[in-house]
Amino acid sequence: MQTAALSVAVPTLRHGREIVLLAEHESQDSGFGFVDAEHLLVAAVVLCSGMPRLAAVLDAHGVTPARVRESIRVFVGAGSVPYPSEADRIVCTPAGARVLARAAQIAGPDERVRPHHVVLAVLDGIDDPLMGAANDVLERLGVEPRRFRRAIRRAARRS
Repeated sequence: MQTAALSVAVPTLRHGREIVLLAEHESQDSGFGFVDAEHLLVAAVVLCSGMPRLAAVLDAHGVTPARVRESIRVFVGAGSVPYPSEADRIVCTPAGARVLARAAQIAGPDERVRPHHVVLAVLDGIDDPLMGAANDVLERLGVEPRRFRRAIRRAARRS
């Protein structure tokens, strides 16, 4: 799997750094040495689970942090050699960087990147093979992308 150092420092991720830091924690917990799109997805699901309107959407579609973690293990495995990193940088794959870039586009120039932006970015990359296996994880959970996307957008507008 190809990895690349994330080109922006953690503090400049437009206040979406809690997602990236949680994704890094998820990747380390599962034995990876880098952040991939799938780790960003599980981090976003964990954070969305704490927001009542978004949690209801996740529950309705059967998307829980535990189920996402289990699906990630099936698709990507674990045990990659840790990639050397610096204190203020996160190492991620090109797919992870693409998901973050798309989430920033969805958020727009004046809003911070929020967990639902990351979920929407993953859903937007459904036909993009360079976005990693995060969509495959959702498919394995039986998520219908269009309905899930609509429900997430609706819940995000209300919160």
